Amino acid sequence: MEKESSSNEYWESFKSLFRPNEIVTDIKEIDFAALKAKGIKALILDIDDTLLPREVNDIYPAVFEWVVSRKEEGFRLCLTSNSRHPLRVKYIGDTLGIPAISFGFKPLPFAFWKSLEILGTKPEETAMVGDQLFMDILGANILKIYSIFIDHKKEEKFIARYWMRQAEQWLLKNNK
Repeated sequence: MEKESSSNEYWESFKSLFRPNEIVTDIKEIDFAALKAKGIKALILDIDDTLLPREVNDIYPAVFEWVVSRKEEGFRLCLTSNSRHPLRVKYIGDTLGIPAISFGFKPLPFAFWKSLEILGTKPEETAMVGDQLFMDILGANILKIYSIFIDHKKEEKFIARYWMRQAEQWLLKNNK
């Protein structure tokens, strides 16, 4: 019986790595006053399909205003992307006035550690905002960073990304 209990605890612990602390459909739905009340001082932000559509290279005014609002509220920000286009990531970071990391290799911890170093915060003072359960949320949860999943339900045309989105939706539905 003890072995079964231990196995169940391990399984529940594993499943919790794929369970975001919050789920919203858009960055505008995040309650930043509630985050501040939880002691969150900084945000690690994914770029593609979180702040901007993957195929967009310019900054929408609404995104610029959103970033300015977060800064005015006192949040420290860092862009952390798995993008293989470092010049695009640098351009977005420079335009928004935010430090930016490309080639993040999320969910591996290296980019998260670098983001925390840049932000000058501890994991429990930081939130990760991203649209990929197997990259952004898993990586954040491994390091005990507060995780916010952007579940935009965007239709994917690339087959591998489509399968990933289907797996994400299955997990979100069945991993409570």
